[in-house]
Amino acid sequence: MIINDGDVFDIGQTVNGISKFLMFNDTWYYFERGMTTEYEYPQEDLTNLVLNVSGIEDITYLGNIFQILND
Repeated sequence: MIINDGDVFDIGQTVNGISKFLMFNDTWYYFERGMTTEYEYPQEDLTNLVLNVSGIEDITYLGNIFQILND
């Protein structure tokens, strides 16, 4: 699986109450109250979680913000 700029994922669990994350310019952001904030923990950890490296997480691909904006 490849993670593209603008891809949004619901990781099926929460990190500080947040479960939806956006990849943009090789940086993870999370959605909170209609805004995005840079993910302040190790980026590689979230990337591995989304790529389901351990094989146990319930990850949902929600779409790509650039594709949604162009539809």
